[in-house]
Amino acid sequence: MMAVTTEGPRLFVEGRDDEFAIFHLVRRHVLEAETRSLPEIEESGSKKRVLENIEAAIPAGTDQTLGFVLDADRSLKSTWQAAVSRLRTVGVRTPDQIPEEGFIGRADPYRTRVGVWIMPDNRREGELEDFLQDLVDEENVLFPHAQEATEGARSLGAGFPDQKTGKAVLHTWLAWQENPGRPYGTAIASGYLRHDREAAIAFVSWFRQLFALEG
Repeated sequence: MMAVTTEGPRLFVEGRDDEFAIFHLVRRHVLEAETRSLPEIEESGSKKRVLENIEAAIPAGTDQTLGFVLDADRSLKSTWQAAVSRLRTVGVRTPDQIPEEGFIGRADPYRTRVGVWIMPDNRREGELEDFLQDLVDEENVLFPHAQEATEGARSLGAGFPDQKTGKAVLHTWLAWQENPGRPYGTAIASGYLRHDREAAIAFVSWFRQLFALEG
């Protein structure tokens, strides 16, 4: 396991899409004066590395606040259990199931405040793209068409695996916007993905509480 140096609050995420989507989502909610208090968002490179960083970063983050965002993928239960096994090794007390509002606890041996969010919403299997789909305006008539088109492409031999259907749908829909194919973070900043949807507010509420932001 690689050594981790932690200075200041930090949020560990799996990949670059997570990094920029979360950054732009939070920026739509925080006041300009709060930006100096925002944590650094660090791309770990994989789910495995985020899990490893739980054990590595918490001991290195004495007196800091650290968050970890993971995709549930095919099993919310196994993802939470993987996080729990690492959290408990560094002195964090955890419930058997992740709270629907996201987990916030404390590593008492290191005086470190710790949070975990499992995408998409701490309740379902899935990943970042499932969370982002929840940010599409429910009255958007193109989104159901993107779902149908994606399934049609599968019937014609499109090679994406079942677990990546959500990503395929989202990219298809983004390709039909006024500025086609924008990255997730830019799509949030541009308002294609709504920062005021219930799913977004729930995540930002956890983020605010974890990092002690006002509002």
